[in-house]
Amino acid sequence: MGFSLAGQATEPECLISICLIGDETGQIVLAGDPMQLGAVLRSKYSKEYGLELSFLERLMSRPLYDRNEAIFADHGCYDPLLVTKLVDNYRSHPSILGLPSELFYHGELLVKADHHLTHRLCNWSMLPTKHFPVIFHGVRGTDLREGNSPSWFNPVETVQVIRYLQGILNDPDVKVDPEDIGIITPYRKQVEKIRLLIDKLGMASIKIGSVEEFQGQERQVIIISTVRSSEKMIGFDKKHTLGFLSNPKRFNVAITRAQSLLIIIGNPYVLVQDEYWQSLIQYCIDHGGYTGCSIPGYEGLEEEEGNPNEESAISSDLSGLGEPG
Repeated sequence: MGFSLAGQATEPECLISICLIGDETGQIVLAGDPMQLGAVLRSKYSKEYGLELSFLERLMSRPLYDRNEAIFADHGCYDPLLVTKLVDNYRSHPSILGLPSELFYHGELLVKADHHLTHRLCNWSMLPTKHFPVIFHGVRGTDLREGNSPSWFNPVETVQVIRYLQGILNDPDVKVDPEDIGIITPYRKQVEKIRLLIDKLGMASIKIGSVEEFQGQERQVIIISTVRSSEKMIGFDKKHTLGFLSNPKRFNVAITRAQSLLIIIGNPYVLVQDEYWQSLIQYCIDHGGYTGCSIPGYEGLEEEEGNPNEESAISSDLSGLGEPG
């Protein structure tokens, strides 16, 4: 029997394992999640010729492996001789798992995680709605670049990340260690800016990285900084699949790393242009998890006057911690 972690491997890498089968009675097991990130490719030619599509994902698109709810209703809707779909989730709070289950897994994921772990932050003081440990904090910051650097950072989001970190670590009722917190952001420059501030505050053990660096990992608390805030650049970002926009797999991985608390910080005016982010924002609105800037004309929110003290408070925080420049 050959076994391959096929979701993140290129097809040639999978074929290496397949070639090790000794005779015609051998079996091949491809294990992985085709709805999460695949192999990381640097070559544009590899992408052009289809190596971004894993062997597992290509097989799952073939008629033999099709989902059929009528014929295979008692077997997870797939031919049990060919596909075994694992639906038990041993990681996340039901509210964290709910949306990705509906968007990517036909609403079939089952919560099997330790209740004490997943529900330990349900009464955290900074939650907009108790017992719903998902926050979308809308901010209309500014995305900036330094010199000729192609990477972006967002000072307003950086400060908001620090505020949530302090709110978690300084709350005696929740008792979360820095090692149990992860920060996900798609741009290297934003990683540097957040790292600069948390090092100054003595939080060096908190991991900060891209979605790719967190695939396969989990933390009790995940904070996501989406960075991009320029509404004029939406088309460019979508065309070049920058950041989180127009990449459902990256989106799926990012929002499924948290066990007890998920916090997303971003510009809703930009993110609602993507159907998956729009679903997440609406999900948070519907369950009372949205806070921050208003979204004019958006279902569930009325336009409100901005907080005149917010900009000065942010400037004060930046001056005290070292403004990114």
